[in-house]
Amino acid sequence: MKKIVTIFAFVVFSTLSMMAAEATINYNGEVVKVKGNFPIVGAKAPVARVTEPDFSIKTIGGKSDAVQVVATVPSIDTPVCSAQSKRFDDEIKQFDGVDMTVVSMDLPYADDRFCKGQGIKNISIASDFAYREVGENYGVIVTDGELKGLLVRAVFVIGKNGRVVYQEIVPNVGDEPDYKKIMQAIKTANSHK
Repeated sequence: MKKIVTIFAFVVFSTLSMMAAEATINYNGEVVKVKGNFPIVGAKAPVARVTEPDFSIKTIGGKSDAVQVVATVPSIDTPVCSAQSKRFDDEIKQFDGVDMTVVSMDLPYADDRFCKGQGIKNISIASDFAYREVGENYGVIVTDGELKGLLVRAVFVIGKNGRVVYQEIVPNVGDEPDYKKIMQAIKTANSHK
């Protein structure tokens, strides 16, 4: 009986830690739907494959020797996404042992052009176009409206143990995330062994 209760508790906790959900965000005054498995704080960060500008595959999420930051954006070619990525590239260099990846549905060619044109050196810019695992596994894919198929603006800080320690879906696509809270979450996660 004890074994059955333990298995039941594990299944319930596992289900609650990764909720399949349909959320909404605002884009140009319109409400758009977002769908996927949005990991909550304390949940295991999903593993996902993304394509880097040189078409190599990078795996993000899960346990790692470094604190990971996964930031999703609609398109690296928009002013807000570009400004956000440049700011993260500048701010992340203050931390040792942090691996940050900004993910969009842009093709690797666009990511390469952006990195070279903006001098991006401290973060990775990658694409979810080939595997689409980030959109689904992190619950950040737009399911209707003009942005259908793109990713929303969101940030996940993942501790070395592979658990989400901070998450934010920015409610308005045109707004930037809360940099102060993100940097504090990175600092806290990076101080743990």
